[in-house]
Amino acid sequence: MTGKNKKPHVVAIGEVVFDIMPDSRKLGGAPADFLNHAVKFGARGSLVSAIGADDLGREVITELNKNDITPVLAVTPYPTGRVLIFKNSDGRHTAHILENAAWDYIPYTEAADKCIRSADAVFFGTLALRKPYSRATMLDLIDAAPEQAFKFFDVNLRQDYYDKETIKALLQKANVLKLNVDELKIIKQLLRMSGSTEEMCLKLKEEFGLQYLIITDVTRESRVYGNEVTVVRNSSSVKQAFAYGAGNAFAGAFITSLLNGTSQQEAHDAANQAAVEVCMANCKKI
Repeated sequence: MTGKNKKPHVVAIGEVVFDIMPDSRKLGGAPADFLNHAVKFGARGSLVSAIGADDLGREVITELNKNDITPVLAVTPYPTGRVLIFKNSDGRHTAHILENAAWDYIPYTEAADKCIRSADAVFFGTLALRKPYSRATMLDLIDAAPEQAFKFFDVNLRQDYYDKETIKALLQKANVLKLNVDELKIIKQLLRMSGSTEEMCLKLKEEFGLQYLIITDVTRESRVYGNEVTVVRNSSSVKQAFAYGAGNAFAGAFITSLLNGTSQQEAHDAANQAAVEVCMANCKKI
């Protein structure tokens, strides 16, 4: 999809936040994390979102530039997004996403329009559609992307910020879907679908005209339904408790590998390895 010596342009749209932990903070949010991995795999990354006119907003720009991600950020009267992170006794993380953040009010700007129209892939999830203002902007931006671009919907269900209408609206605009086994169960209930995991995946792929459907279970395997079905089984040493951020690594590696001309199996292998490496790195931090 790109020229021989040209880096693919991968754009993420949606929330931009700082993860606030008891003793530290770091740039978070699925869009930025996804781009971080896409850039590592050879993409040119851009983040379309909104920040506040505050210290955290300025820190967002600094961190994105440090990671070679182009910030396409509107400045709003609302505070830069924050997520309060707590670590449970089993190693899992609990996140509380604060309301009325700048990314709830992403405007459709000339810079965002120009960015999206040059995209080879666009990444988005459900969370940034929790408020009507950003919802309208997000849906319009996805529509503005080139017809041949990958529209990568990484479900990423968070707290209670999703519903049937949001999921269907994004499925109708996507040509790549990624979800995990728990998210599939929720979608199955919301859309009132029936069948086994494989039957559900095939139904979703056919009904919404998806090029690729990716389903992951960190402790067991990942499957990609494309022109073929590829399966990668994981080591039993990979634990669900250490999976924080693994899905974003998988997504960034997979889509960039495809854009760089690899086969589905090669992209799948690279994505799975990137996810496993995140899990192992998380394990070492415990």
